[in-house]
Amino acid sequence: MSEAPRPAPARPTRVALVGAGYIADFHLAILQDTPGVEVVAICDRDRERAAKLAARYGIEHVETEIGALAAHEVRVAHVLVPPDLHALVGRQLLEANIGVFIEKPVAPTLAEACELEGLARDKGLPFGVNHNAAFVPVFQRLRDSLAKGEIGKLEHVQLTLSVPLRQLDAQDFSHWMFREPRNIVFEQAPHPFSQLFELLGRLEKMDVSVLSKRELAPGQPFYDRWHLAARAERGTADVHLAFGPSFTRNTITAIGSDGCIEIDLIHGLFAIERKTPWLDFWNSFLAGWRRGGSMRRGALRGLFLWTRQTLGLGRREDAFFAGMRASIRDFHAALLAGTKPQGDGEQALAVLEWCEAAVLDVEQAQPVVELAPTTAAPRKGEVCVLGGTGFIGRPTLRALHERGLPTTAVVRRTTGLPPIVVEGVRAGHLHLRLASLERTESLREAVRGARVVLHLATGGGNSWEEIERAMVQGTRALAEACADEEVERLIYVSSTAALYLGQEAGESIGDDVGPDPHASERALYARGKVAAEHALLAVAAARGLRVTIVRPAVVVGAEAPLQHSGLGLWTRDNHCVGWGRGDRPVPLVDVDDVADLLARLVAHDGTELDGKALNVAARTGLTSAQVVRAFRTRTGRDFRFHPRSLLLSQTMEIGKWIVKKVGGRKDAEFPSYRDLKSRSLHPIILSPLSREVLGWKPVDDGLEILRRVLAGRTP
Repeated sequence: MSEAPRPAPARPTRVALVGAGYIADFHLAILQDTPGVEVVAICDRDRERAAKLAARYGIEHVETEIGALAAHEVRVAHVLVPPDLHALVGRQLLEANIGVFIEKPVAPTLAEACELEGLARDKGLPFGVNHNAAFVPVFQRLRDSLAKGEIGKLEHVQLTLSVPLRQLDAQDFSHWMFREPRNIVFEQAPHPFSQLFELLGRLEKMDVSVLSKRELAPGQPFYDRWHLAARAERGTADVHLAFGPSFTRNTITAIGSDGCIEIDLIHGLFAIERKTPWLDFWNSFLAGWRRGGSMRRGALRGLFLWTRQTLGLGRREDAFFAGMRASIRDFHAALLAGTKPQGDGEQALAVLEWCEAAVLDVEQAQPVVELAPTTAAPRKGEVCVLGGTGFIGRPTLRALHERGLPTTAVVRRTTGLPPIVVEGVRAGHLHLRLASLERTESLREAVRGARVVLHLATGGGNSWEEIERAMVQGTRALAEACADEEVERLIYVSSTAALYLGQEAGESIGDDVGPDPHASERALYARGKVAAEHALLAVAAARGLRVTIVRPAVVVGAEAPLQHSGLGLWTRDNHCVGWGRGDRPVPLVDVDDVADLLARLVAHDGTELDGKALNVAARTGLTSAQVVRAFRTRTGRDFRFHPRSLLLSQTMEIGKWIVKKVGGRKDAEFPSYRDLKSRSLHPIILSPLSREVLGWKPVDDGLEILRRVLAGRTP
């Protein structure tokens, strides 16, 4: 067990953040509202990212090296780097006499965690881990109820954690949790295991059954469903873990000698059943009546808290944020008081004991493949592809290879690459260059010697500033690099979202229609695509660069999520609200046909497509309602399509806008009816240049499109 941290000095605890990624925003929002804490520095290898975060929160110092934090008299650092760096960064901080508060898991192995905890204890430095799930309000209520003895002595716990993973749907397997089969447990299971430790104490014995396994890539297995039967100091547990299912479920049932408690951690619901002195029939009635009443009260409370927060009348109280806030505040309050925090070294090691027991007999993956960038000179006719690891990019690389075109894939990293890239590099026909749109010099090196550059990298963001930097400025920088290196042609894959598609039904749009002239009234993605096209054409005109723009419509395929926004607004992964009644044909196109079109365009040497934009859509005749109905019929899942008039949708969006404005959201923009109407995809999108000039023949048969999309997804 860790020793209690030394009493804090009178002044506020000086805190630094190490890591400026996604989770840092949550820590900063909470720390700035935590008594006795002063955030003085942010440390990240990416200085630009750290500087932007620091500016947003008014933090004075930005560093790229941990050693520099000592100069700012930092007492505690929040470690927010990826899990595989926790041990290294934690050790560096402790050796610099800086205490640590580490995101879970405290380390990738129990041995490393023991080393960190021991070092902190020897130096008398603060040491804690952010087990925020143990601080979720409804779980705290369960703990309080058990402490009062409301269900007698706790005997057994049933726990279910079933969580979707967006990285699985996107086939982004580069994340640490996919590199080894054991990693998913260390990434996700500390949440339930920290709760089990609070309820039952340290683990004594565990039996593990892996219920389901799949292969993400050759030699990269992934266990997505687990069953654990455990015995601990104060009782037993039955645990079901599911990683990547379509339905979210996180519940705990605590069974005691005189009753049971069930909590729903997703919805914040609490229900208790206790013995009564009544006859069985009345006891059964009371059990159901009281359970229903408790559920209704919990649901109303959740609605009240959401409404209050949205209107700006109260603080954020969703389970995740409330748990984060309570965990962080508990640590810093204990630090100021010189007492032991709940998430101390004892809990950190105990939770990793549960993790280690779960993965004890799990097989190891093959070593992570790290490919070296190609040093060979460009080949004659080299095709340089940016975004080749994405949904459209993967089949495009295959199509280029099948045509015998020498191809270079430009990537941001050399690990976690899809099999087609790994196999191509190993076979020698695919070259690899390391570059990104944000680094101009790397772009010049990547495209040097290429005949054609194919730009499939999308870029994105949650604000116009982020979209402009990633999508617009990145595209402009690539065009300038192509002009500097005298690349023969640049092909930019945009989107039909750049067009205005809100015309009257029955009209048609050909390749000669330009981007939406009122792009400022459109959503960020569409606005970014329009701006990127304008930026690209401006460089082309000024520098004499040959450019062709490609605008795919609703691209579908077997490797993509079914929930395409072109079909409607997916309020849940099985509920699609139409952009209208859903009775008009959707411009679907199979991803393999898009790849074929791009390969044909790359191989085409004529100049009649210079400066042109090519629409890419098939003629299936399928409507959104028909597509979603087919999903339901062929997958066995409960897919539903909900027609909704555009007027009603706009009214609802205005209502949301009013609530945001009342709640003080200064960045809330009035909803654009033009953008909503464009999403309805009223006109028929034609592809004359693709079909007539390039001889493109996509699958126009709607049944065949559906067969391809649903391949492998039928029950």
